Amino acid sequence: MSIPDNSRKTRLGALSAALVAAGPVPPPEVLDRAITPDDVRAFPAYFITGPGRERASATLCAHGYTLISSCPGCDAAADR
Repeated sequence: MSIPDNSRKTRLGALSAALVAAGPVPPPEVLDRAITPDDVRAFPAYFITGPGRERASATLCAHGYTLISSCPGCDAAADR
């Protein structure tokens, strides 16, 4: 009996990696300073699923949420 190929996560991982690779990388002036919610919005592939995720998840916004979390205060400010 063979084990079915359940590679959905693998394909999703490959798609995510392709999006990060194709997406823009923040310029050095962004990476050399403390990142902000605006930086995460400008470079979501890099900071949410890419190499900047650890840094964004360790950084809090002014309202106490990590930069990869949904913050009602930051979201409201971005909608203005």
